[in-house]
Amino acid sequence: MSYLKNICGLLIVILSATICYGQDELAPIPVNGKIVDKFSEEPITSKIYYESLPYGSKIGVFRGDAFSFKLEGGAEYSIKVEAEGYSTYYGKVKPDDAKNGFIEALVELTPKGANQLIRLDRLIFALGKDEITEVSHDELDELALMLEENIEMVIQLEGHTDFRGNAKQNMQLSERRVLAVRDYLVKKGIKKKRIRTKAFGGTKPLSRSNDEESRSKNRRVEVRILSS
Repeated sequence: MSYLKNICGLLIVILSATICYGQDELAPIPVNGKIVDKFSEEPITSKIYYESLPYGSKIGVFRGDAFSFKLEGGAEYSIKVEAEGYSTYYGKVKPDDAKNGFIEALVELTPKGANQLIRLDRLIFALGKDEITEVSHDELDELALMLEENIEMVIQLEGHTDFRGNAKQNMQLSERRVLAVRDYLVKKGIKKKRIRTKAFGGTKPLSRSNDEESRSKNRRVEVRILSS
């Protein structure tokens, strides 16, 4: 009998620990965000929508140049931001984005109109290749959603590499990379005729410095809005 009591006691302890761990793991995560012009960095009054994924069981709407809500149940949330004179923004926040128990979100809105330039800061390729890494998908999905929302928009994908190395090979690599991005967007339902491409190789570096951070910034794909 004593043996059974000990076993039952142990099971209760394990069950309690499991429940507590699950509650901690799924604790709500605060999200605090602000909305700015991508170029001037000035605050932009906007309409903000958020929705839990995948079923939208939690939704909300804000108006202003800042927002806050909580991720609940360990779910990812989608964010949509609209402002007059700006292209609609689509993004996601997920529990993995949290630092020190909360998430700081910066939404940069791009003004509508020709010749605006958007840098794909989270687009990463395998070294020396045109293979798009999985961590890049969220940003490219956001670009696809922007194009879906703005059906008249035509863009040009502009590819750049580091200026070091063989100039011809750099040009070819930058061309393959913008074509890879175009193909990704086409698979998402964007018509190919709305996406132009241009390769620059290493001819237009952002920096001539030789440190790794500068070289990394030179290796980039930018989106030029030709018409909206």
